[in-house]
Amino acid sequence: MKPSGKDELNLGTNVVEELLPHTRPLLLVDRVVEFRDGDQPELKAQKYIGANEPVFEGHFRRFHLWPGIFTQEGLGQSCFLLYWILVVRHRWNEQNGEPDDVLTALRNLELGYRLHPGFNAEMAEFLRAQLPQDGFAMGMSSGVELRFLKPVYGGCRLDYTVRLTHEVQKQARFEVLAAVDGDPVVQGTMTARVDVGLSTAIIDF
Repeated sequence: MKPSGKDELNLGTNVVEELLPHTRPLLLVDRVVEFRDGDQPELKAQKYIGANEPVFEGHFRRFHLWPGIFTQEGLGQSCFLLYWILVVRHRWNEQNGEPDDVLTALRNLELGYRLHPGFNAEMAEFLRAQLPQDGFAMGMSSGVELRFLKPVYGGCRLDYTVRLTHEVQKQARFEVLAAVDGDPVVQGTMTARVDVGLSTAIIDF
């Protein structure tokens, strides 16, 4: 199902690299395609698995089997992206701004990387000013309950769907799903410790 114009984000690799603290080869989200607000905010993202991924050199050489832990990490990074968007929207709302302005600013940032004439440099600087400067980190822990349903191979696209279902004190719980061609390959929940201040957002999975 194609996202509505309001939900669609269509953020490419360059924007994702600005939002996540991870670097390649462990940056495991290539694109954000959709964000939905509401009682249970949701984000959809994607990872394209090429035959030349560095991990294939040492993981079942000459057999392009994608490590399950990489799918788990990609889901965790998608949760991180979802929570980052929620934090910035919340901060902007506290400053009497419209939360959807943050989505507009993200779409504008993508225009800049596309060399689009409609790109607004001032809006891009506003968005970058919201990025936490210190203490922005995420790590996996025992708060992960996943079922690995099917293997994933090189040459496919992983579709991530993550949904924030509960947030109590400093704990945030996400329902997560990874699929290939609409067929679930990993499904479960991830629980994060969240510590958000005026200039920091720390998520420990």
